Amino acid sequence: MTLDQLKYFETAANTLHIGKAAQLLNISQPSLSISIKKLEAELEVPLFQPEGRGIALTSYGRELLPYARSILQQTEAAKKHLKKEADKLNMEIHFAYTASIAYLCIPRLFRDFMSATKGKYLIYSDEMPSDKIAEGIKEGRFDLGICSRIEPDPDIVQIPIIYQPFVLILPSSAPYAGLDFATPEDIQEIPFVSYLTDYPMYRQVSGLFQKYGLTPQITHFAYSEDSIAQLVSQELGISIVAETESLASYENIRILRPSWLTDGRYLYLTYHRLRHQGDGARAMTEFIKNSFS
Repeated sequence: MTLDQLKYFETAANTLHIGKAAQLLNISQPSLSISIKKLEAELEVPLFQPEGRGIALTSYGRELLPYARSILQQTEAAKKHLKKEADKLNMEIHFAYTASIAYLCIPRLFRDFMSATKGKYLIYSDEMPSDKIAEGIKEGRFDLGICSRIEPDPDIVQIPIIYQPFVLILPSSAPYAGLDFATPEDIQEIPFVSYLTDYPMYRQVSGLFQKYGLTPQITHFAYSEDSIAQLVSQELGISIVAETESLASYENIRILRPSWLTDGRYLYLTYHRLRHQGDGARAMTEFIKNSFS
């Protein structure tokens, strides 16, 4: 039993005339008759009987009709619901990003994308740590995002798009503000503000310390470059952070680029390898690739 057969049966039951039903269905009378005969053969009961110049429902046909109508109505409701969901998927973009690019990069990206696509899509965005972004993409809560490098995952695609060199930041009014920190050992005796231990940047900066055999005096932990910069600006220590656009807005910190500090970090366009993207998410993915290439 197919949906077409049920539709043909219902139309014939409504018109009680094979010719009129075939005309409404835009098929030939023989095709309609064959379809109904196949349905009767499958159900092993007659659904129609001749009556005058038309047809009439048998008792079996009258029993089947409400079920056929219900199935066809539910099918139509399902189609409408899925179309609505598909339209929603195509028009909405669920995007996540890290705090390090929240200051100017993300607002500028959203503005430029909306301008390029004439405001066609609706963007929902969240700021969160990189591991949470990857988790959200895997679970289907986000279409794409920009974040740090995560642990390799066969389901996740990461394309490097932004490079941020490491810089040393210190309070401009502290007693050690005049130092040039020409060697890595110069940071040893000064309180250090660190990234949170479960952040990718903590692992990168810790690797830098191991490289030079350093054991810094970590006194504070914070989750983002801006949080760290706020602590540093209050003379609570120094730090090594990724250079973000927002750092330039702090008047009471110095930004140093000593010759020994050559490392940096990439931020990655991140999305699911297999999950279907709607039109909006696909358009934004390509826009980001082209914008940062």
